[in-house]
Amino acid sequence: MATPFHIQYLALVAEIEARFAVSRWTSGDAHLWPPARMDLYLDLYRQHVGDLEAGRPSRIARGVRTLAQPLATLGRRDNVILRPHRADILFLGDGVSVERIDGAWEDRYGAPLLAVLEDDGARCLHLQPGRRTPWRRPTLAVDLIVGAARALAPLVRAPLDLPHHAEVADFLARQGVAAPSLRPERLARRALGLRARAQALGLVLDIARPRLAFTTTWYAGLGSALALACRRRGILSVDVQHCPQGGRHKAYGWAGVGAQGYTTLPALFWTWDAADATAINAWADGRWHQALAGGHPRLGPFLDDADPRTLAWDERFRQAAGGDAQRDILVALQTTGPSAIWDALADRIAAGPPEWRWWIRRHPAAGPGDDRRYARLLALRGSNIRMDAASALPLPALLRHMDAVVSLASGVAAEAVPFGVPALFLSADATGPFGHLAEAGHARVVADMDALIPTLAALPKAPRRAAPIPNLSAGLRRLEAIGACYRALWAGA
Repeated sequence: MATPFHIQYLALVAEIEARFAVSRWTSGDAHLWPPARMDLYLDLYRQHVGDLEAGRPSRIARGVRTLAQPLATLGRRDNVILRPHRADILFLGDGVSVERIDGAWEDRYGAPLLAVLEDDGARCLHLQPGRRTPWRRPTLAVDLIVGAARALAPLVRAPLDLPHHAEVADFLARQGVAAPSLRPERLARRALGLRARAQALGLVLDIARPRLAFTTTWYAGLGSALALACRRRGILSVDVQHCPQGGRHKAYGWAGVGAQGYTTLPALFWTWDAADATAINAWADGRWHQALAGGHPRLGPFLDDADPRTLAWDERFRQAAGGDAQRDILVALQTTGPSAIWDALADRIAAGPPEWRWWIRRHPAAGPGDDRRYARLLALRGSNIRMDAASALPLPALLRHMDAVVSLASGVAAEAVPFGVPALFLSADATGPFGHLAEAGHARVVADMDALIPTLAALPKAPRRAAPIPNLSAGLRRLEAIGACYRALWAGA
C-alpha cells in the first residue's frame, strides 16, 4: 500500500525543520512557520487529490463572504452579543466543532468546560465565527473582529524575516511539491492578516482581561492570532484537542522550537489522554509550550450509565430508533471525498439487509455544495434510515448505541473508542492520521466497497467498554496553576 499523504507530510516537515531555520521565520513578534506549515498541509492535500484549488473558495467568493458575514451578524439577535465584556475565561470556537441540539448551537468541547467553570463562579466569554444562530449561550460574533482586523492591517505591518526561504523552496521543488502558500507574497499577506487579527483580538482581551483563553483547532481561523495576542499579554492560551491521532497530528508535533517557543502556537495543549500529552511534551519545553491530559470534555456524562442526563438521552434515542434493529450503523459524512464513493455507499445501504438501521449524520460544517457531493445518500428513504435524528442527537448519545461507524476518514472513529464501537474507513488515506486505531484493533480500512456489508456483518456484537470518566474539574484546577506559572514566566522574560 502506498504511503498515505499525511505520513508523507509529517516526514517532509520533520526534514524541513531539521535542516532549515524555519523556526525563525517572523514578521515582527509573530512566528510564521506554525501557520505556514498548516497552509503547506493544504497545499499537499490539494496536490494529492489532483485539484490545486480544492477546498479553496474563489477570490470573489472570499470577498463576498468577508463583506456579508459582518452585515449578517448585525442583523440578528439570537443570543449573539456584539461587544465583549469582563470575563475570567475566554473561549474561541472554530465554528465547526459544534452541534445543533434542540434548536440551538453549542460548542462540543467548549460548552462542557465553560459549564464547569461557571459552576465554580467564573465569568466566561464565548466567541464563535460564522453565521450559525441561535446559540445556546450568549456568544460574541467574531466576524466583526475579522472585519475590524482588515481595517487595522495597514497599521500593523512588519518586515518579513525568512531565513533559508530559498533553500526551503528548492527542497520542496526537488520533492515534487507545489507549495504556493509559501511564496513570499503569500507569506506577506498571511503575516499581515495574522498580525491584524491578533491586534483586534487583543482589544477583546484588554476588555475581558481573562486569566485563561481557550480555543479549538488552533491552526484554523483565528487560533494562531489568539495565541499571539495572549502571548503579548502573558495569558495562557489553551488548545482543546478535538481529534487525537496517536502522536501523528499535523499540528501537535514540532521540531527545532526556539528558546522562546512559537508566539503563534498555543502555550498549552489540552489532550484527551496521557499518550497524546506525552507525545507533545516530548518536544515541548515545559515553559512556553506543554500539554495536559485533561480528558474529552464532552464524554463524561455519556460514560456514566447512571447519570440522569444520559438516561434522558437514552430515552430520546429509543424514541428516534422506533424499535430494535439487528445492527445500528452510524455513517459520519464529511466535507471531502469524491461523489462516486458516497454514491457507492448509498447503493450498498439501499441494497443492504433491511433489518439493519443506518444513522446518516451530516457534518456540522456542511453546506449546500457538500450536500450535492453526497446527494444520493441524503435522498435515501426507508424505515431503516435515520437522517434528521442522526444530527439532532449529541454524537456521544448516538455512539452509546451503535454497532459500527462508517466514514471516509472521520475523527468520529476516535470518539467511538471509549464506547467499544469499531470503525470502518472507506479511504486508505485514513491510515495516515488514524493508523494507531487500526494498530490497536479499533478500526480498519474497507477500500473495496463490495466488502462493506460482509465486513459489517462479520463484526462481533461486543459489550460496551468501561472507559474512565474524565475529571474536568481536576484538569481545570491544574490548568489554573499552570496559568499562574506562565504569567510569572512571562513577567520575568
